[in-house]
Amino acid sequence: MKRSSRRMDNVSIEIAPLIDIVFILLIFFVVTSTFIKENVLELELPTAESSTIPSPQESIDILISMDNEIHVNNEPLVVSDRATLKARLESLQADHSYHLVIRADARSTHETVVLAMDVAQTLGLTKIRVVTLKDSRG
Repeated sequence: MKRSSRRMDNVSIEIAPLIDIVFILLIFFVVTSTFIKENVLELELPTAESSTIPSPQESIDILISMDNEIHVNNEPLVVSDRATLKARLESLQADHSYHLVIRADARSTHETVVLAMDVAQTLGLTKIRVVTLKDSRG
Protein backbone atom coordinates (compact mmCIF):
# COMPACT_ATOMS: atom_id res chain seq x y z
CA MET A 1 0.00 0.00 0.00
CA LYS A 2 1.03 3.41 -0.81
CA ARG A 3 0.96 5.97 1.89
CA SER A 4 0.05 9.43 0.82
CA SER A 5 2.39 11.91 2.24
CA ARG A 6 0.66 14.94 3.56
CA ARG A 7 2.49 18.13 3.71
CA MET A 8 1.98 20.06 6.89
CA ASP A 9 1.41 23.71 6.15
CA ASN A 10 2.16 26.15 8.89
CA VAL A 11 -1.02 28.02 9.65
CA SER A 12 -0.59 31.42 11.21
CA ILE A 13 -2.84 34.32 11.99
CA GLU A 14 -1.70 37.77 11.03
CA ILE A 15 -1.99 39.88 14.16
CA ALA A 16 -1.26 43.33 12.66
CA PRO A 17 -4.60 43.65 10.79
CA LEU A 18 -6.47 42.54 13.91
CA ILE A 19 -4.81 45.24 15.97
CA ASP A 20 -5.68 47.81 13.29
CA ILE A 21 -9.33 46.77 13.36
CA VAL A 22 -9.45 46.95 17.16
CA PHE A 23 -8.01 50.48 17.13
CA ILE A 24 -10.48 51.59 14.45
CA LEU A 25 -13.38 50.21 16.51
CA LEU A 26 -12.04 51.93 19.62
CA ILE A 27 -11.81 55.27 17.83
CA PHE A 28 -15.32 54.80 16.42
CA PHE A 29 -16.83 54.16 19.87
CA VAL A 30 -14.99 57.06 21.48
CA VAL A 31 -16.08 59.50 18.77
CA THR A 32 -19.72 58.39 18.72
CA SER A 33 -20.23 58.15 22.47
CA THR A 34 -21.88 60.92 24.44
CA PHE A 35 -20.67 62.08 27.78
CA ILE A 36 -23.02 63.05 30.56
CA LYS A 37 -22.09 66.00 32.70
CA GLU A 38 -22.21 64.82 36.29
CA ASN A 39 -23.30 67.11 39.08
CA VAL A 40 -21.26 67.74 42.18
CA LEU A 41 -24.32 67.62 44.43
CA GLU A 42 -26.34 64.51 45.07
CA LEU A 43 -29.84 65.50 43.97
CA GLU A 44 -33.04 63.53 44.12
CA LEU A 45 -34.83 64.94 41.09
CA PRO A 46 -38.64 65.06 40.97
CA THR A 47 -40.45 62.91 38.41
CA ALA A 48 -42.64 63.97 35.51
CA GLU A 49 -44.34 62.16 32.64
CA SER A 50 -42.83 64.41 29.96
CA SER A 51 -39.21 64.36 31.05
CA THR A 52 -36.57 65.20 28.44
CA ILE A 53 -32.79 65.24 28.48
CA PRO A 54 -31.38 68.76 28.23
CA SER A 55 -29.29 69.45 25.15
CA PRO A 56 -25.58 70.12 25.60
CA GLN A 57 -25.85 73.66 24.21
CA GLU A 58 -24.39 76.67 25.90
CA SER A 59 -26.18 76.66 29.20
CA ILE A 60 -26.00 77.99 32.71
CA ASP A 61 -26.70 75.29 35.31
CA ILE A 62 -28.41 76.15 38.56
CA LEU A 63 -28.35 73.38 41.15
CA ILE A 64 -30.60 73.65 44.20
CA SER A 65 -29.83 71.22 47.02
CA MET A 66 -32.33 69.83 49.50
CA ASP A 67 -31.06 72.46 51.98
CA ASN A 68 -31.93 75.21 49.44
CA GLU A 69 -28.28 76.00 48.75
CA ILE A 70 -27.83 77.37 45.24
CA HIS A 71 -24.88 76.39 43.03
CA VAL A 72 -24.31 78.09 39.66
CA ASN A 73 -22.22 76.00 37.25
CA ASN A 74 -21.12 73.81 40.20
CA GLU A 75 -19.86 76.79 42.21
CA PRO A 76 -21.77 77.48 45.44
CA LEU A 77 -23.14 80.94 46.16
CA VAL A 78 -21.88 82.51 49.37
CA VAL A 79 -25.43 83.53 50.27
CA SER A 80 -28.41 81.94 48.52
CA ASP A 81 -30.42 85.12 48.01
CA ARG A 82 -31.79 87.14 45.08
CA ALA A 83 -28.97 89.73 44.88
CA THR A 84 -26.15 87.18 44.93
CA LEU A 85 -27.83 84.97 42.33
CA LYS A 86 -28.55 87.96 40.10
CA ALA A 87 -24.93 89.15 40.32
CA ARG A 88 -23.59 85.67 39.45
CA LEU A 89 -25.95 85.25 36.49
CA GLU A 90 -25.12 88.73 35.20
CA SER A 91 -21.42 87.89 35.27
CA LEU A 92 -21.98 84.64 33.33
CA GLN A 93 -24.32 85.74 30.57
CA ALA A 94 -23.00 87.97 27.82
CA ASP A 95 -26.24 87.88 25.84
CA HIS A 96 -29.69 86.33 26.18
CA SER A 97 -28.97 83.26 24.03
CA TYR A 98 -27.96 81.03 26.94
CA HIS A 99 -30.21 78.24 28.16
CA LEU A 100 -30.86 78.12 31.88
CA VAL A 101 -31.03 74.60 33.29
CA ILE A 102 -32.46 74.27 36.79
CA ARG A 103 -31.81 71.03 38.67
CA ALA A 104 -33.62 71.20 41.98
CA ASP A 105 -33.78 68.47 44.56
CA ALA A 106 -37.31 67.14 45.06
CA ARG A 107 -37.01 68.02 48.77
CA SER A 108 -36.05 71.67 48.14
CA THR A 109 -38.64 74.37 48.66
CA HIS A 110 -40.75 75.71 45.86
CA GLU A 111 -39.72 79.22 46.87
CA THR A 112 -36.07 78.68 45.91
CA VAL A 113 -36.96 77.33 42.46
CA VAL A 114 -39.31 80.26 41.83
CA LEU A 115 -36.58 82.65 43.02
CA ALA A 116 -34.15 81.23 40.44
CA MET A 117 -36.75 81.45 37.66
CA ASP A 118 -37.71 85.01 38.65
CA VAL A 119 -34.10 86.24 38.66
CA ALA A 120 -33.55 84.64 35.25
CA GLN A 121 -36.64 86.33 33.86
CA THR A 122 -35.58 89.74 35.17
CA LEU A 123 -32.25 89.28 33.35
CA GLY A 124 -34.00 88.37 30.11
CA LEU A 125 -33.20 84.67 30.14
CA THR A 126 -36.33 83.13 28.66
CA LYS A 127 -34.99 79.70 27.68
CA ILE A 128 -35.43 77.89 31.00
CA ARG A 129 -35.53 74.13 31.59
CA VAL A 130 -36.35 72.36 34.82
CA VAL A 131 -34.73 68.92 34.90
CA THR A 132 -36.86 66.02 36.11
CA LEU A 133 -36.75 62.25 35.95
CA LYS A 134 -39.13 60.27 33.73
CA ASP A 135 -42.02 58.91 35.80
CA SER A 136 -41.97 55.12 35.51
CA ARG A 137 -45.43 54.67 37.02
CA GLY A 138 -47.43 56.16 34.16
